[in-house]
Amino acid sequence: MNISFPEKKGKIVFNDFSIKDTIPLSEQINDLKEDMLQIEFPNNFILDVGWRPSFDINGKFFIYLIKNFDWSAPVYYSNAKDMPSLYNQISLAINKIK
Repeated sequence: MNISFPEKKGKIVFNDFSIKDTIPLSEQINDLKEDMLQIEFPNNFILDVGWRPSFDINGKFFIYLIKNFDWSAPVYYSNAKDMPSLYNQISLAINKIK
């Protein structure tokens, strides 16, 4: 994954993200799952990335930025159908961290 977040002091706490930019998503169906990546940031922020429905090429990536473990009210929420959009949405989410 080509996302940088050192200025926000993010720490990867779960990483099962094995999607390759150079391979079509349709050839990586077994890696498209609900729990893919979780990064903790200072001030109780969590960035969560997954694919729903799992193992379904008609699904999409979901990007959540959560504060204080309040999953019912994300600070940021978006989705993406491809890798460039995913990178963009993750960057937008990270920029919301204060």
